[in-house]
Amino acid sequence: MIAERFGTHEQVAEMHSMLAEYHRELAKAAQLDIVRDYHADLAQRFADEATQIPRRAATLARFNEREKQVTRELGRAYLEMRQGAPE
Repeated sequence: MIAERFGTHEQVAEMHSMLAEYHRELAKAAQLDIVRDYHADLAQRFADEATQIPRRAATLARFNEREKQVTRELGRAYLEMRQGAPE
């Protein structure tokens, strides 16, 4: 996962925000319309991604917790099944 490679989810979101601001500045300084549009589009994409990272991190945490819960429940069910089976 990207956050595990580059830091916390908050740091990754901040990095995206910084990149968005950087591309906004490039868009303002661009002389050609196509270059301005390119940087404006990139800035918007980075800004959108920055807002999604915390939500995705929370969703991932819920999925991981649910996975652990299911694993524990399956483990208990397996043990109960084994204890009830004749030897």
